[in-house]
Amino acid sequence: MLFILLLLVPLLSIQDPPGTELVLYSPDYEFRDGIYMNPEMVKANRPIPPSRIISDRDNFDNQFYEDLMKKELIAISNDQGVREFIKPEQLWGYASRGELYLQIGNSFQKLILEGNISRFMAAATTYDERTRKQLDSGAYPSRYYYRPYGRRPGYSYTTMARGEYLLDLETNILYNDTPEDLKKIFIRDTELLLEYEALKRGQQKKRKLEFIRRYNERHPLYVPVIKTGSSPQTN
Repeated sequence: MLFILLLLVPLLSIQDPPGTELVLYSPDYEFRDGIYMNPEMVKANRPIPPSRIISDRDNFDNQFYEDLMKKELIAISNDQGVREFIKPEQLWGYASRGELYLQIGNSFQKLILEGNISRFMAAATTYDERTRKQLDSGAYPSRYYYRPYGRRPGYSYTTMARGEYLLDLETNILYNDTPEDLKKIFIRDTELLLEYEALKRGQQKKRKLEFIRRYNERHPLYVPVIKTGSSPQTN
C-alpha cells in the first residue's frame, strides 16, 4: 500500500540564488525554521519563515505550528507586504529548532531524514468505506491523498494506530515499511532491485536497513550549505 502526500506549489515562490553551494546531506543537518509546502522546499532548505506568518504568537515553538492547523486559513505576508492565504491541509510540514515535522493524517510527525529514503514511525486513523467501521491499520488513508485533514460524515475518527513507514523524498510518496513496498522504490535502481529480489523473504526483511543505506549512498541527497546569518529568500 502506498500513500501520496501533498505536493503543491506554494503561494510564495521559494528560490535559491544562483551558484548556491551544495553539500551531501547528513542527519546532523539543520533545517531552517518555518513551514514547508513541498519536498522541493525541503531540499532547498528554504521554508516560508515564521516572520512571514501573520499570527498573534511570538514564540515560534512546536505549539505555534500545531495551532496553525486549527485555523481555517493561514495568513502569509509576501515580499510586497501583501497578505496571502494558505489552507492548513496544503502544508507538507514544518521545521522547528532545525528539526523536521511531516504532516501525516491529522497531526505532525517528527521526521529524521536519512536521505532520499527515510524510515520513521507515524500514527494515523483510517475507516472502512463499506461498513463505516474504524480500521486500526496505522496507514495514512489512501482515500485522503489530497485531504489529510478532511473529515467525512458517518465515520469514526477516534482510534489512532502506529506503524512504520518509508518516505520516498524523490516522489513524495509514503510507503509501508515492507520489502514489497521497498521494491517499488528500488525500481529506479535496477541493479539494487535485482540483488534485493534475489534474497529470500526473511533476508529481505532482515537486510532492509542495509539496502536503504546503500540506496541513499547511490542516490545521494544534496542540500544547500547553511552560511552564518543567512535567511530564506522569497520572491
